[in-house]
Amino acid sequence: MMVQQITCRCQSWLMRGLWRSPSSQSTVGTSRPRKNSSVTNGSNDGNGLQVYNSLSSSYRTLPPRPNTSPLGIAMYVCGPTVYDSAHLGHGRTYVSLDILRRVALNLHHGSGGGGVGDRTDSSDVSLITTRPLYVMNITDVDDKIIQRSTERRDNVNYGKESEAEADPLSLARYYEREFWQDMDALNVMRPDVICRVSEHVELTIVPYIQQIVDGGMAYVIPEGECIGGNVEDGAKVQQQSQQTMQGSVYFDVRAFESITNGKTKYGKLAPDVASTDFFSWESDENEGDDEGEPIRKKRDPRDFCLWKYRPRSSSPMYKTIEPPSASYSSPWGPGRPGWHVECSAMIDRLSRDFRSSHKFAVHAGGVDLKFPHHSNEIAQAEAYKKATETGNDGSGDDFEEWIPHWIHTGHLYVKGRKMSKSLKNFVTIREMLGVTNVKESSSVLTSDQNNAWLSPADDFRLWCLGLSGAYRGPATYSKDRMEEARVVREKWIRFLMVGQECLDRLSSLDNGIGDMANAKSSRLWGEDELEMFHTVTKCSMNCRKALLDDLDGASFVKELTRIAETGLAYVEKVTPGQSTQLSKNRPEEPLRFALDTLRGQLELVGFTQKSVNAGIFARDALPDDILGGLSPTNASLLDESVAFRAAVRSAALGVIRKKNDGFDASGKILSLCDEMRDDTFPKLGIQILDNKVVHDENKEGVHRGWTHCSPRSPSMGRKM
Repeated sequence: MMVQQITCRCQSWLMRGLWRSPSSQSTVGTSRPRKNSSVTNGSNDGNGLQVYNSLSSSYRTLPPRPNTSPLGIAMYVCGPTVYDSAHLGHGRTYVSLDILRRVALNLHHGSGGGGVGDRTDSSDVSLITTRPLYVMNITDVDDKIIQRSTERRDNVNYGKESEAEADPLSLARYYEREFWQDMDALNVMRPDVICRVSEHVELTIVPYIQQIVDGGMAYVIPEGECIGGNVEDGAKVQQQSQQTMQGSVYFDVRAFESITNGKTKYGKLAPDVASTDFFSWESDENEGDDEGEPIRKKRDPRDFCLWKYRPRSSSPMYKTIEPPSASYSSPWGPGRPGWHVECSAMIDRLSRDFRSSHKFAVHAGGVDLKFPHHSNEIAQAEAYKKATETGNDGSGDDFEEWIPHWIHTGHLYVKGRKMSKSLKNFVTIREMLGVTNVKESSSVLTSDQNNAWLSPADDFRLWCLGLSGAYRGPATYSKDRMEEARVVREKWIRFLMVGQECLDRLSSLDNGIGDMANAKSSRLWGEDELEMFHTVTKCSMNCRKALLDDLDGASFVKELTRIAETGLAYVEKVTPGQSTQLSKNRPEEPLRFALDTLRGQLELVGFTQKSVNAGIFARDALPDDILGGLSPTNASLLDESVAFRAAVRSAALGVIRKKNDGFDASGKILSLCDEMRDDTFPKLGIQILDNKVVHDENKEGVHRGWTHCSPRSPSMGRKM
């Protein structure tokens, strides 16, 4: 059956054109799917976030306009099955959805006057609607978790210090903690609500299944009547399943389509995959849930399990006994829920819990969940709703979609193959981040720990945003792609650093304006300032348009780079030392505007403070090596250090020129000076300027031979 589903899914992708060979994908994000007039939902009013809806195959606005409902929207995201470390496929999905969430929140907070990309204090914004609610589930009851715990329990080399992880639920808790640590390291915001399957089984999921059974859209396959026995007719099975029958419960697709009377159809989220034309009706329709368990005969190959019966004592039909922490009680005997029903039931529970403030309008996850998982979720939810209505004759109100908007992120490939734990070609998030000690709650980097601007998490976010193609398309990961992201981000960081340094020096002139000799000196905006302002303004508007256009990250990154390049070009004209008078007459507002705009955009899409605050002289909260800048005290110390180095270097060069062989230490001194220039200071983001001094407007008669630079490893930028 699994082979059939995989085959159908591949055929579906080829027919619909949703899959392309990763080798044909551009590395700069040009594979973003284009909008088509036949699938759009009208023009964007400039305020709504247009996001592709997998259910309707069209672009729809998120969040819905405030006048459509007083309720805030709730978004449900399928979280991980916690039986192993999260890999970069998970990382790309949750980083992409985090960006989407941040943009939606920004639109919500900005409804009172802020807007996408503005650095505004949300506390000053009058909120019109309830803040969007972000919900994620954790699958901590699953066959994979039980199998992994069994493997650990049976492994003679498994350490005693981790014996608790051999229990399925303890194992799940371990990897859940690790997952949240990984998300924190990637700067992914924590969900507003976390729902764990283990906490909902008996109180939420079992009653949910019972309602579907009572509605005639699910049936019980009794234990002892599997292959080799005589399967009872449907009516008798339904009657007994509601009373005392023990066994596994299956969703009845045929009954569902009959009772809903054509108002909906099974598999509508992926109709080509779910089509019965792709199922071989002559093949073996029998299904066993796990290895060593009895094979059950389903009525329809599309039927799927809602409840897995598992005995708690030895039985000739079962080779293994269910671990106590994974066994739950139900009217159909002990066992655990099927995977698909868990999300549907928990969403129903949360919909009732938050009915006074939110309505679930968005459901998201990886594209591999589209069928069968999400398709089965929809069928269960619609069956449950129909079963709770009065009568099952097909009458009632007009049909309303359970979740109207579905978002799916694309597959991640490595060397042409989908990243997967089963294929053992996955890279964990921790490996990408360079974490060496997975037992610790804090990240420990393997190298360049002193580089205040080093951030693999930000590089990965940049890659997910704009260098990996559209979030809903396939992407190919490699270390080269991460290096591309690092180079792009370095240009942004360089502008934030040198731009902030220049701004601070311009600001210092205003701070001492009373001491200025020329009271008529002007800070009037000139052509350079106006040109930069208008360019940055246009780029900021384009950034907004890109994000609102189904998260067009490639265009967004392009505009940010243009802001940085424009700012760097302006700083080159303003840098003190080229023309003292020119520097004094430059206003500070245009440069501050450019810096704030770039920082605001970076903050909006979730970059860490290492990127956002590069160059800022904020020292109250964090140490110098974290924020990446220099306090006045440290700046003075650096000035003196560089001056000392210059003096030693000058003396050594003098000895060499005079050919005084008695001074044997000269070569060593020069070597040490070069090491400080090429290795020590560049690693801290400081560039020493040999034979070129920069006049410091803050100190009359003092010359400064250093400037900020992009942080780099010792091997980069070494002077020859």
